[in-house]
Amino acid sequence: MAAETRKEELKKILERLNSGEATVEVKKEAQELIESISAKELSEAEQELIDEGLEETELRHLCTAHIEAMAEELKALKTNVPVGHPLSTLISEHEEILKILDRLDQVNKEIQKIEKFEADNPLFSELKEIGAKLLDTEKHHTREEETLFPEVDKSGVTGPTRIMRMEHDDLWPHKEEIMNLAENAAEMKFDRFKAELKMHSEYVVVTLRDHIFKENNILYPTAKDVIADSMWEEIKAKSDQIGYCSFTPEKEINAK
Repeated sequence: MAAETRKEELKKILERLNSGEATVEVKKEAQELIESISAKELSEAEQELIDEGLEETELRHLCTAHIEAMAEELKALKTNVPVGHPLSTLISEHEEILKILDRLDQVNKEIQKIEKFEADNPLFSELKEIGAKLLDTEKHHTREEETLFPEVDKSGVTGPTRIMRMEHDDLWPHKEEIMNLAENAAEMKFDRFKAELKMHSEYVVVTLRDHIFKENNILYPTAKDVIADSMWEEIKAKSDQIGYCSFTPEKEINAK
């Protein structure tokens, strides 16, 4: 099947999924087609849907319907970029952020089991550490938005970056609230504290894990395809100026 034909078929399936026709048969058709299409072609098909009037919020829903078949893209990408390459750094940071999310998930679950705030309970100091690291992920998002996304947009494929920007904006207030809760637990009614912590933590864990999966398996492979090799040195220089996260691996920052 030619690339243009694959894209047309994918557009039809994405439209069917979005209209609510998410039957087992349609999902199977989507998976079989996606296995034959590259991340770049996938992004171009989504872009054409946007150009035809599809709302970005609907496209965001579509993203989650087809990403499962894209895992091989990340393996290939990690093999093809050296340590210190902006994509290698972003992927490495994702690995660290996923560990932070695992900690947040576990600490939230442990706090839900207890009856009152106790200052000497290590769960509350750990929650503060997690909150600080979540806020620190903004440097990661800023580097994406100011160095990577504009170069992808120049290729005409703006759908994935629009979705990622939207999710960055959606995540920020929840991350702030987790830090605020961690710092003010002693002054709050504990039932209210637990309820708010549960709501914000579960939102961040689910949304940011999904966000990372989409970037790793759709956006980053697309960026590797559409950004000229000569541009990566400039992207790296701009990234250095913006700065890195407290958890960014040193080997990524110092690689030449």
